[in-house]
Amino acid sequence: GSEMCIRDRFSPVEFILCNAESERKGSMPRKLIMCGDHPVLAFEYEPASGRACSSGEVLDPRRLPLEFTTHGKSALYARRIDEWWKSRAIPSTRDGIRRVLESLGAASTGELLDRTYGLSLSDQYWVRREDDPVEWKGINFFDNPFDEALGEILLTSYSSSHDISLNAPDVSTGGDLPKRWTIDKATGRRLLVKSGRTGQEPMNEVIASRLCMRLGVPAVRYSLARNGNRLVSTCADMLSNHEELVSAWQVLQSIKTTNGLNSHDQWIHAAAGCGADERAVRDATDDWLVVDYLMRNTDRHYNNFGLIRDVETLVVRPAPIYDTGASLWSGELDVDGRDWFAKPFYSATGRPSALRQLKLVEDWGRFNLDALSDWPDEVAHELSRMRMFAPERLDAIRVQLVKRIGMLRRIREGEVLRVSGPIRNKTDLMDRFGETLRKNLGQRDGDARSVGTGPDALSRHL
Repeated sequence: GSEMCIRDRFSPVEFILCNAESERKGSMPRKLIMCGDHPVLAFEYEPASGRACSSGEVLDPRRLPLEFTTHGKSALYARRIDEWWKSRAIPSTRDGIRRVLESLGAASTGELLDRTYGLSLSDQYWVRREDDPVEWKGINFFDNPFDEALGEILLTSYSSSHDISLNAPDVSTGGDLPKRWTIDKATGRRLLVKSGRTGQEPMNEVIASRLCMRLGVPAVRYSLARNGNRLVSTCADMLSNHEELVSAWQVLQSIKTTNGLNSHDQWIHAAAGCGADERAVRDATDDWLVVDYLMRNTDRHYNNFGLIRDVETLVVRPAPIYDTGASLWSGELDVDGRDWFAKPFYSATGRPSALRQLKLVEDWGRFNLDALSDWPDEVAHELSRMRMFAPERLDAIRVQLVKRIGMLRRIREGEVLRVSGPIRNKTDLMDRFGETLRKNLGQRDGDARSVGTGPDALSRHL
């Protein structure tokens, strides 16, 4: 069975090489995918290329990376193991990455990863040879120092002539914007330092995290800093040394899709299927839907919201809001109030979808919109400190944010017309909306009393 599985997923040459190698040695060497201290998967690999030669032996199914389950079925085979490993590398689309690779003498970001254990500050996975005695407590980046020279090159794209240590979490940090990890000398906390493409993104992160504080919404706290002549944002790692971030994409691709659910409800269903509290996931999703609308975020996608899992207790909770930099019209010429292409729930329609997405918010009672009365002024003031924008642009942004808050109020006031379940008959309709209908019909007839108040009187209008 396993040989058939391998043969299906290797080219004939690779299969023969793997087979020849194992026959020559009797058995292939093995590597272990680890989750913290826990061995999760043992697999055979070809020493020359490092590639997996078997679908492996599952040692801890509960801690197996979600990528090895697709739509509810096992997807554990050699090529998938290699793909999972490669996916831990810096994306080849990262700004400035070509120069960095040239200065390090590497052909690809995967080659950098291959020289390491694949440790990260976003999860607890790593890979070691079965005969390597190294322990998690001695090498993980949550508790141990790491080299920061590589991160500096990745953030600035300046090349360096001296040898650079790859013992750094930057080798396995995702995303396209220049970024690096550093250790705060005063507190020892792990900080993510992130720059932008337009120069505005770091400030937007700070503005978004302050907006979340006003609304009482869980969010990563961002601060501003300078790196050389560039503005950057910094934030502490949102994870403890026994937690991992699981993106919505990882969750959704692992769970069997349910027919008839829209993409918002698919996400809620999948997150609950992964052990998260459904009410908490609904609330957290409402949180970023509201914040993204207010910030005019254009880049919420399935890889920047999700869940946090404790790898020891396996308790799962929604992640706080993070990565809201692509907002407030950054990089756009005109500041206007038109609907825009929001993500991720209606991106397949091909039409601007921000308002439609906002209407997915389920519980408006949790948001105190009065806390936003002077928020547009604060945003304009914060952006003015960057000395990058003409006063007319700042005024336009302020005006649009005031309108956005007004839109939220209107949607919230009309919330009584949101239906939680199907209306089955006229009595059901009257129970739910009788009061509203009476008022509306009364206004239309010019005198509420003329409508009468009994169901019979209303029935005549229905």
